[in-house]
Amino acid sequence: MAELTADQIAKQDKVSGKAWGILAVTYLASFCAPLCQFKIPPLASWLFPAFHGALDSVTFGTLMSAIAIIGVVLAFPAAFIARRMGLKNVILLSVACLGVGSALGGLTNDLAVLMGSRLLEGVGIGLIGVAAPSCVTIWFPERKRGLALGIWATWVPVGSVVAFNTAPAIAGAFGYQAVFFAIAAVCAVAFVLFALVYKMPPGATGDMGVEGTFKESLKYCKNRRIWILGAVFFLFAFTTIGIMNTYYNTFLETQLGFDAQTASTLSSVIMFLSLIVAPLTGFVSDRLPLGRKYIVGLVMMLLLIPTGFFMFYTGNGAIAVMWVTIVLQGVGGGMCGGSLRPMAPMLMRNTAMGATMAMAIMQLCQNLGSAVGSPLFGAVMSQTGWQTASLVLQLPAYVLAFILCFFILPRGKNVKKLDDVPAEEAWPSGF
Repeated sequence: MAELTADQIAKQDKVSGKAWGILAVTYLASFCAPLCQFKIPPLASWLFPAFHGALDSVTFGTLMSAIAIIGVVLAFPAAFIARRMGLKNVILLSVACLGVGSALGGLTNDLAVLMGSRLLEGVGIGLIGVAAPSCVTIWFPERKRGLALGIWATWVPVGSVVAFNTAPAIAGAFGYQAVFFAIAAVCAVAFVLFALVYKMPPGATGDMGVEGTFKESLKYCKNRRIWILGAVFFLFAFTTIGIMNTYYNTFLETQLGFDAQTASTLSSVIMFLSLIVAPLTGFVSDRLPLGRKYIVGLVMMLLLIPTGFFMFYTGNGAIAVMWVTIVLQGVGGGMCGGSLRPMAPMLMRNTAMGATMAMAIMQLCQNLGSAVGSPLFGAVMSQTGWQTASLVLQLPAYVLAFILCFFILPRGKNVKKLDDVPAEEAWPSGF
């Protein structure tokens, strides 16, 4: 029997077994990215002494921001790279970069080489985040794509939870290099499985719906609202990925006295809560009229603002404050992924290119935020202390993001859809 074409798959009511297999190997390939990205924070206790003083708070933060820097560079060209190389080849290239980068990091005791390995991993992360969703969607019927992408979207929180919980155990038993090699082995398995299982359905071009040239796509960057949403993402990534995900684990060890394994497990609770909250927030946000969706962003930032005061608190009742921080960060962070990110393609209606550029702007702002946040916090913290650095950097960022949430989308109970907004407001000619 002839295989269904991509157009026929899109119109089906049932999901084929092959589609679930495609989702499985794409998920495994994607899962490798957060394993690589988040292996560094739980290994702080091993990395600092291993590099004999060459590693300090600033350079430790740079190990995390190195990946984000490549994400900034690839944010806009990634879709065009995928269109030229083909989706399958881009995923294989991504996983190869992740595996080789991780193995290279395990083989070196030179900080510059380790930094280079992180840049190589950043290439893999930057490409896979753009190509993987399209790999999934072309195999699923239109009515089932939300479910498929909802499952795929757990790759980052699941990968980070696994990294934070397994890295200290492996390092404690076999040395920190074993973590790098173990992740490289996972990447190798993912590479082989994806190469064997994945193929494009007949009639699928793999061009991700990107029409026109890169130069032509830049006209979509004139949309004012997408940059406001991008600014919120910058601030969120600056504080959450750049600061909390990078340094909270080290804070729990060095300031509150937890051992490396316990500190990593506590940090992973934040990601686990986000994993639960994100789809629930998306469910709620989908049911709010357009003119009320901004409320979700306000609630999110109201939850995060208090952590700017006490995330790095060490006084009386520090353990109770720690648990409040974990809950607020987990719930607030999950609300960001479940409510604000889906607004990006909504703001760039009418064309696939517009939606693609919207997501590129989100990637740019998110990676730029984390790239700046990690080394900047390390520098300020080393001069002023943990809590002062949080007050100076995190608190203003959360407050500013709260204010910007009022301006992402048009407000008002009568605004039901973006088409209700005058064209000149939705597509302003300039800034």
